[in-house]
Amino acid sequence: MNVFQRYAHIFWIPFFPLAKTGVSRCDNCQQVLNLKQMPAMVKLGYDNLKIQTKTPWWHFSGIFLIALIAGAVTISQKQKAEKVSKLVLSPKKDDIFEVKVKEDVYTAYKVAKVEGDTVYFFANKLQTNRQDGLSDLVDKGPGGFATDSIYPLSKSTLLEMNKKEEIIDIDRN
Repeated sequence: MNVFQRYAHIFWIPFFPLAKTGVSRCDNCQQVLNLKQMPAMVKLGYDNLKIQTKTPWWHFSGIFLIALIAGAVTISQKQKAEKVSKLVLSPKKDDIFEVKVKEDVYTAYKVAKVEGDTVYFFANKLQTNRQDGLSDLVDKGPGGFATDSIYPLSKSTLLEMNKKEEIIDIDRN
């Protein structure tokens, strides 16, 4: 008598078990019977064996993998938010602020100077519609930012922007 566990998988990584099934094979004549063909006495033995058969832990490995990835992403985002909250309080010259301007519009500001409670920025000449496109957009060389215009923002405005999650990241060299 053999019991088999079927499971849901993606690219052969099991996520969770679906059902147990079994077959019986006669040692003498080698006849194989599936569950529907088994006589009542053999079916009773199959039911007992099925109850005793444990599901292997690795049949849940896909769920564990997803949970591990989700945990790592959550921790990473929390650390990034803490870093931004810390750096927004003390901006320095040449810091690059990755900013959400409005829905699906992102750009970068470069700190030109800090005087008292006011931070002066050079705006990036370009914008993108994807948050993950900010890294491509940020040109840390002199050609990426409009150095002919400086825009002032107060530190309290920056704190408010951070509270509204409009400041995506701050890159300090």
